[in-house]
Amino acid sequence: MFSDLKFPLRKGCFRVLAILACCCTSAVSQNFTLRVTDPNPLGIGNFVPDSSLLPQMGPSIEGGMEGGIKGAFFYGLAMSTTYDSNFNLAEDNEESEVSAYLSPSLSYVSDPEGGAPVSLIVNYQPNFSVYYDNSDLNDFDQSANATLSLNGARTNLDLFGTYSQLAGSDRLSGGFVTGSQFNGGVRFGRQIAARTSLNASATLAQSTYDSDDLEGTRIFTGYFGGLWAATPRLGVGSSVRYTRGDSDNSGIYESWALLADARYNLGERIWLSASVGPEFSSNEDSDSVSLAVDLSARYVINERWSWRNSIRTANVSAPSDAGYVVNNLAFNTGLDRKLLRGSLSGGLEFDYSDFEPVGAVFVDLENEQNLSLFLSYNRPLFSERLDFSSMIRYNLNDGESDWRQFLVTLGLNVSF
Repeated sequence: MFSDLKFPLRKGCFRVLAILACCCTSAVSQNFTLRVTDPNPLGIGNFVPDSSLLPQMGPSIEGGMEGGIKGAFFYGLAMSTTYDSNFNLAEDNEESEVSAYLSPSLSYVSDPEGGAPVSLIVNYQPNFSVYYDNSDLNDFDQSANATLSLNGARTNLDLFGTYSQLAGSDRLSGGFVTGSQFNGGVRFGRQIAARTSLNASATLAQSTYDSDDLEGTRIFTGYFGGLWAATPRLGVGSSVRYTRGDSDNSGIYESWALLADARYNLGERIWLSASVGPEFSSNEDSDSVSLAVDLSARYVINERWSWRNSIRTANVSAPSDAGYVVNNLAFNTGLDRKLLRGSLSGGLEFDYSDFEPVGAVFVDLENEQNLSLFLSYNRPLFSERLDFSSMIRYNLNDGESDWRQFLVTLGLNVSF
């Protein structure tokens, strides 16, 4: 029961659609380089729910007529504009920019009510970008993903694939970048006894930059583990994770992580998922041992307030500097407040990036610390079909590159 929390499909499709929108329409891809390290970008089977990723959907076109397509189509249109005080993430001579984005969306859900043994979710979203001072960057990009789920009495199997074209300021690349990312894989869960379950997954991810000065990364991640429900609230277990990265900048690097796993759930108020253990890494130059952490938690304080936290470690090849692997530690905490109409969220994100040399290097790089403070406000307008969203974010980066950035984003999302 604690292996993977399966949302009812209708809520699950909302979550996938929301994540797709966040990834595709974001003007500022601050961690474009690190996205390739996520083995589960669509959040399939996440144990800790996040109510901020469950928006209200608008009307749908129901299928099912004889000779037609069974299921439902969801569709909408997102529009946003962003002011960026430091468009190129420069230490000196900061240049501001105002950009605008137009993003239609179309989604298909084969089983919108949930409960079917086989279900399919497909999302597609094109994005039109316009820049006021950098019109040469005006572009059209698109993203799509698909998830096929097979749910049996004791066995769950998910096949997924996602492709995204992205453009924005990436802190590890040191400026504005354009590129694409593919991520595909399979997740498997099996209940082998009343209180014991097994889980496994295999994913392959690849990032590509359009610039000849930047190199992407190919990452394979394999995972296998088991979980035992010690009590109705607590599940404990262990797992092993293998990661293999390959880049023209840093060559091949590998790691094995031996993890202790815990899942804790107290009704609808507290969720905790933690995986912690030693990670043994090797590259062409050296071997090392570090602590691997993947923790997420959510606490519903009362009917209006909730508190969410996450800590995660990840490794990726540095895109712009030959011979370096980035060992990244990310911490995120935030408070969500439900209003009579809409919601208010605020918090901070902190990333510590350790640049580890691989083989002979010609430039010594300093480690980087990046702090981001954010505040967002969202509410429906006039009807449930039109939503207004806004965000203010302040970024502070110190280390190899010292820069400051202030962002303001305003957007509208309409469903037809």
